[in-house]
Amino acid sequence: MAINGHFVIDCVTHAFDLRPENEKGLYAHQMNEANFQLQHAYLDDPYRLSRERYFQAFDAEALASALFLESDTDVAFYHTIPAWGVWNDYSPIRIGMEIRDRYPGRMFCYGAVSPLQGKKAVEDLEKQVAEWDIYGVKFYPVDFIDGVMQSFLMSDKQHCYPVFEKCRELGLKTVAIHKSLPLGGAAMDPFRPGDVDYAAMDFPDLNFEIVHGGYAFLEETCHQIARFDNVYVNLEVNTALILRQPRAFAKMLGDLLLHGEDQLFWGTGAMFVHPAPVLEAFANFQFPEDMIEGYGYPELTDEIKGKILSGNFARMHGLDVDELARNIEDDEISRVRARGDAPDAWDRLPANGDVAAAGHQEAAQHG
Repeated sequence: MAINGHFVIDCVTHAFDLRPENEKGLYAHQMNEANFQLQHAYLDDPYRLSRERYFQAFDAEALASALFLESDTDVAFYHTIPAWGVWNDYSPIRIGMEIRDRYPGRMFCYGAVSPLQGKKAVEDLEKQVAEWDIYGVKFYPVDFIDGVMQSFLMSDKQHCYPVFEKCRELGLKTVAIHKSLPLGGAAMDPFRPGDVDYAAMDFPDLNFEIVHGGYAFLEETCHQIARFDNVYVNLEVNTALILRQPRAFAKMLGDLLLHGEDQLFWGTGAMFVHPAPVLEAFANFQFPEDMIEGYGYPELTDEIKGKILSGNFARMHGLDVDELARNIEDDEISRVRARGDAPDAWDRLPANGDVAAAGHQEAAQHG
């Protein structure tokens, strides 16, 4: 617990398969390019990945090392991406499970379904609860169905509500939905957060986790968490703003804190960005005095940072932070950390992405 003594839970992590052959069309290609450009813009060396190293299939060893050896992350939650019509499998759940099996107590998993698939989404959820040992379920608001881009709203009683009902039946309490961060050539409307209101009202016993909440539509998101105590904001990707746009990060975080201090979660999206520089910057971050005076933001105390880094998320899931810490206090990761043998940034990421990168660059030039 090296971040000011706080336990750190990274609430969204991925191992993307960024090879061109995993893309099903132009939208997937646009998404991959946008993500590459974002991480390249946010990060400095040695954390920034070149095109030659970025466009490959990330494996369990590289992700686990980046999270638990190259950064001070203690525990992470893995998200697969339910956009089966966009990619063949963008963030394979097997990677999260492999890390979970190798390092017990370090990695936990969310399932994922596409409500647009109707009955199949409900069947998939049943299977995932039975076989994957999941803590929540992830939605992505657009997908390709029979080759046509479609979207849904969380207020959709035909597609979403049966999944929510199945969550209740199975004892699954948390639904995460990607919002606020549109990437690629999709319409903006499905990424607006207002539809989450209806789900929160109609299913008050479920938790709704807005992933990237406040990155856009900040005012609306603030009012949501002020009005609904079962709506939460996962700061994945938002946190990277701290590296290049600290005042923008301060405005986003400060406004959210004024409306829902107990409803904010730490997330980096690793391997989207390397978690170390983001986490280190947050450890030292404070609101500028003029923003405290001008906007009325609270002092960013260690207590508040602890809530964001782990306390709020653990409470939502009914987890005990002290117990999580005890479970890993003498594991393989802890012993490597104690010896000071941690690898350098991305040392365990294979440098074999050249072919994939060349293919992606060629596709970009002819797209």
